[in-house]
Amino acid sequence: MNKFDAYVFMLAPFALILFLLYLVFDYFSTNQNAFWNKWVKKTLWIWLPFYGLQRLIREVILKKKK
Repeated sequence: MNKFDAYVFMLAPFALILFLLYLVFDYFSTNQNAFWNKWVKKTLWIWLPFYGLQRLIREVILKKKK
């Protein structure tokens, strides 16, 4: 393992902990609806393709023909 890998393995958990602390602070600093609206908009690019693919399969591919 080189030094870069060691730094990444040490930095990644630290960054994750900081991000989770930021989420907790953000959750308690605003009301619940504003928090969820903000984070749904920020993470839309992650979950929307999976939801769209599921809906496409259900409504187009598995649709019963008359």
